[in-house]
Amino acid sequence: MAEPWHLNSNKNERRQAMPLCGFNPKMLEGLTKFAQGLYEQALKRQQEDGIPIERAFETEVEEMNIFLTKLDEKYYKDLRPKHTVSEAMDKLVEWTAAQPKG
Repeated sequence: MAEPWHLNSNKNERRQAMPLCGFNPKMLEGLTKFAQGLYEQALKRQQEDGIPIERAFETEVEEMNIFLTKLDEKYYKDLRPKHTVSEAMDKLVEWTAAQPKG
């Protein structure tokens, strides 16, 4: 596993840097996969709906925002008041998996 680093003012010398929030390489992998998935879905929407790629991205992000709002509502209205945080997250994952795809 590569250590976080940045170039110092010398530009030829590397030094270790501790990220402020902590870092796990899986976080970067997750963001990369998310970006790839968003691009692939926007490209698919562009081709199927015959719309500009910019509009396809906007639509995908709008739909994600709707879904995230529903997740947030479900968590805080239905799950969190009745369960521990861990139980609520487990139930949220179950609920998400049961949602219609596409």
